Amino acid sequence: MPILLAAGLVFGPGVGGAVALVAYVDPREWRREIGFHRAICNRGQTALSVMAGSFVFLAVGGQLGEWPGSLAAGLLALATDIAVNYLLVALMSSFRGDTSVATSLQQLQLGPRTLFVLMYLAYGLMSVLLAEATESMGLRGFVAFIVPLALAKGVFEQSRQVLQLRRDSDQQFRALRSATNSLAQERHDERQVLAGELHDEVLPPLFKVHLMGQVLRQDLNAGRLLSLDDDLPELLDATEMAQAAIRDVVRGLRTAKLGPGGLESSIRLVAQRLESAGAPRFVVSVGPVSGSDAAELLCYQLAREAMSNAAKHARASEIRVEVRDVRGCLELTVADDGVGFDPREVDSDLHFGLSLISERVKAASGSVDIQTDLGRGTTVHAYIPGEPKDKDPGP
Repeated sequence: MPILLAAGLVFGPGVGGAVALVAYVDPREWRREIGFHRAICNRGQTALSVMAGSFVFLAVGGQLGEWPGSLAAGLLALATDIAVNYLLVALMSSFRGDTSVATSLQQLQLGPRTLFVLMYLAYGLMSVLLAEATESMGLRGFVAFIVPLALAKGVFEQSRQVLQLRRDSDQQFRALRSATNSLAQERHDERQVLAGELHDEVLPPLFKVHLMGQVLRQDLNAGRLLSLDDDLPELLDATEMAQAAIRDVVRGLRTAKLGPGGLESSIRLVAQRLESAGAPRFVVSVGPVSGSDAAELLCYQLAREAMSNAAKHARASEIRVEVRDVRGCLELTVADDGVGFDPREVDSDLHFGLSLISERVKAASGSVDIQTDLGRGTTVHAYIPGEPKDKDPGP
């Protein structure tokens, strides 16, 4: 923009518009992302903007070499260039989208106002300075102005790339730390389920074995040998029950996909842990499922992340979790009646746990849909194929 506007200030509206029409550069044309007619429209609107700015510069008596009068006229030319450019963009958008020009103008992204004003003031100053240098020194002045500007732009781009790489590295580090914490929590959940199985299924028969052993000892000490015939079968039965309970737990550990209790037990354990930490009431409903190990693990990870987010941020009175088997897919729904949120205001650099799991679900040919609105709660709805392509789901 500064170069094209400077051409209009030096050579007048006609030449400046012709230069803009021919020399305007849009990388999307090279990549063939826009068609010929769209490219001509873009070039035409740029040329008209430059011509309008140059015409205003001359109309207010702007003359190069008369500083600072040329600067004031140049800023008026800049304002005209911007106004015509945005108006033409809004006109073309309204034609393509069948909307009013006013609506199209409102939809244009200007960014923060202060930054917008400062940026275009800098453009205007650069345009006038470039025009002054070219007018006084010709081609040498143009080159003397452009070369350091191009070098500064290159340095700026390199710095921007380094900053972006640093941000990406920081985000990957936070994602790795989150994954490590998630893995530790999963292992803790598995140990909790195993502890519950041992307490409920194994300890009672073992206690009975111990109790019957004490009864037999008393029989022997008292010399009640005939009572041994009645008490010994109970000891053997208790021993067999203990062995069967241990075999069931071991078999569950070897065959279960998410600990001894499977998907339902794991999700309920998450709900109990969150409720004990002060979360709202969870209503969990998990039907019979037949997905692969990877599919059920993905479903559990997504459910746990969505449940944790709802417990922390929703301020809900109830959170509903439902898992169903629908035509070979696992259908997961996590819904709360909380305050909801505006997705545009979520800082993805700080809150990326759900996004990471959602990307994994999508990579496994599944889908995740998050529906929310301020004051109306949030619903996370997902479909996970029973045999996802992602065979190594990981934490």
